[in-house]
Amino acid sequence: MNKRNNTSLEPSNDAPVRPMVLLNLEAALDYPNALARVAQYILENPNKVVRQSLAELSSACQSGQASIFRLCRELGYEGYTDFKLALAAEIGQREAEFKKNRNLAGNSLDEMASLICRSISNTRELVQSAILADVAKGLLQANQINIYGSGESGIAAEILSYRLLRLGLNAHFLNNSSLACEVASVLTNKAAVIAISQSGASPDTVAFAKNAHNAGAFTVAITCHPKALVAKYSDAVLQMARLQQPDLGGQMLGLPRAIFIAEALAIAITEITSAGDSNS
Repeated sequence: MNKRNNTSLEPSNDAPVRPMVLLNLEAALDYPNALARVAQYILENPNKVVRQSLAELSSACQSGQASIFRLCRELGYEGYTDFKLALAAEIGQREAEFKKNRNLAGNSLDEMASLICRSISNTRELVQSAILADVAKGLLQANQINIYGSGESGIAAEILSYRLLRLGLNAHFLNNSSLACEVASVLTNKAAVIAISQSGASPDTVAFAKNAHNAGAFTVAITCHPKALVAKYSDAVLQMARLQQPDLGGQMLGLPRAIFIAEALAIAITEITSAGDSNS
């Protein structure tokens, strides 16, 4: 690998462009915890990362500079600057492709619809009825349900909270990470929490699940990575399908998967309550 002397984020003409930077980062979500936190942050903030220094990224993702450097080496780069050059190049390519596809009559809409449909159908294949029933029972037995997620997962958490409220459950969406962790730490075994994180490695969400689990609350994780850190602190895991392409900032293509999970839980809860009514 040839070393580069320039530090500009604009790739030079002779600079080798590595494809699949973001997809390789998605695979890195299954790496050890510190590396996974770095990968998660970069996936959620790619445009911000290309303008951040090593120290700034370290502070933002709550991982040491050595972990960031190690991740860059694991992904095949000489260091952080080399990685940022490749990331900036891919972002530019993807934005150009998006603008081009947006101008193609109907094609981008069809592709988007296909991606969303696949994400829902793949999630359906991953959701196990037995786990869904166990989660539904746990939620019905809880005197309160606290739900948290950050970023797009926060929107999913709010949607799920609304759906459970409509079923008559005492569900609450927590939109502040500090408050969520404080609330989780004082719960009892009569409470339940749902932690939503696509990667399963978001530090705030992991801390929320850990505090709740340690307090004795019934803890559920909704994630694309069932072996991720958030699952370690969960009594049950509902798995969503990974998107076939990673999100760039602003896209909301992952939300339909979470809505499907919410509706699947609603069906399981309704089946249990209906069976109870018929037996009484």
